[in-house]
Amino acid sequence: SSEYNEYQRSRQELAVPRDQLTQLDTVSGNHDALGFSQHAQPLHSLYQDQRLALIANVGNLIVPTTRGDYEDKAVPLPAQLFSHSDQEIQWQQLQGRGRGDQGWGAAAAEHFSSYQERDYLTSVTLDGSNYWQSGAGQRPFALKESGLLEFAGLDIGNEWEQPRSESFRRVMQMQQSHLFSSAYADVQNRAIRITEELGAVLESNGPIITEQPKENSLADQLGMVTQLIAARGQLGMRRQIFYVRMKGFDVHDHQNKKQPWLYSELANALSYFQSTLDEIGESDNVTTFTASDFGRSLTGNGDGTDHGWGNHLMVMGGAVNGGDVYGTMQRMGVDGPDAVQNGRIIPTLSSAQYAGTLLRWMGLPDVQLHTTLPTLANFEITDL
Repeated sequence: SSEYNEYQRSRQELAVPRDQLTQLDTVSGNHDALGFSQHAQPLHSLYQDQRLALIANVGNLIVPTTRGDYEDKAVPLPAQLFSHSDQEIQWQQLQGRGRGDQGWGAAAAEHFSSYQERDYLTSVTLDGSNYWQSGAGQRPFALKESGLLEFAGLDIGNEWEQPRSESFRRVMQMQQSHLFSSAYADVQNRAIRITEELGAVLESNGPIITEQPKENSLADQLGMVTQLIAARGQLGMRRQIFYVRMKGFDVHDHQNKKQPWLYSELANALSYFQSTLDEIGESDNVTTFTASDFGRSLTGNGDGTDHGWGNHLMVMGGAVNGGDVYGTMQRMGVDGPDAVQNGRIIPTLSSAQYAGTLLRWMGLPDVQLHTTLPTLANFEITDL
């Protein structure tokens, strides 16, 4: 097709051969030249089952932006546009050109935490601290892939560590005269109580039967998320936000070798997660979405690509109207109307529109939505 030929001219040696692509049919019939990598076959199956949708060309924008706007500097642009660290923070906060004081995940967690029996589990991270879940007094509850983060050397069930653990607990329960000492003791006592309580709940539940992919860190993280979702009734949780992370997509070199493996890991992990949600009967209550600071440039640098702008994302779950592509697919020409600076694609949907759709599904009121996403009002469509 002419679309593939344009793509191949831009990508050159990085272009994926047509016989390695699985064509996508769409419910709307608006896109007839799209395909998944053959290494992402599990995602294609979810797409065909209409439980996965693609969101085309999403990126960090302040206002709608064209190539002419960009070249003439006619509109405000995100600060440090092609910097990983800056764009990751801006994507997770969506407060405008620079940094804000909280992430949009934190704002949602703040709103929903009052409806929970255990507010500390409203926002949970499997990859440590992040800007999306932090700010305005909000911090995520952290776990690791294998479960709870425990106090090192204070295992009450270990013969050698038991005396140390008992001594530590006695000291923490003593009356503290200093303000800082008292605050520290309160934090430690709360952590001990939460760890023991949550550990007991997770241990009481049966294991997930669905076979988990081996040597797949993302699947490990999502497996723990499933365990927490399965326990939400026991924990009194009605709304929760989970953060997991997969690294490795900054492919400045060896892209044709790295991306197939990355696609496979991502596809297998997401397919596994959706199967576990089916197993525990929570498919319609959980929406999984991807996010990234930016996509890659159309042009290559030899055997890889450089930092881009617009990016294709995925949304998965029983509540998703899947089997379709939302948004506008860009032209793939390096010098075309949709690209700037050596093939960096200008987004046609803003991250705020994407986030607003997800937060509205979760139940965030419109007033709170526009406070959380101040640039959303700059776009005509606020619900994709």
